[in-house]
Amino acid sequence: MAFWDFLRPLTQQAIELDFYTRIVVFILSMALLAISVLAFKRSKSNKFLFVSIAFFLFALKWALKIADLFFSPGEFFHRAAENVMELLILASLFIAVFKK
Repeated sequence: MAFWDFLRPLTQQAIELDFYTRIVVFILSMALLAISVLAFKRSKSNKFLFVSIAFFLFALKWALKIADLFFSPGEFFHRAAENVMELLILASLFIAVFKK
């Protein structure tokens, strides 16, 4: 018995709930995008602009992950493309945090 065997039932549950999880994460990311855009419009701060860009990219990533379920699963939105999206999200947040 391998050390990680206790995770197998949790993994199976996560696989079964994957579609719904993707929908929930997409909806939450769209809500955060809307909030950050409103904050940017109110303050005109470049920090909020980069936070909004990060949430836009995050919402776009999850929209593509949902589309990936319907159009050639696993090939429409490849892991390498997802990694690039995450790098752009982190870069936007980095700029938002350290921008003067």
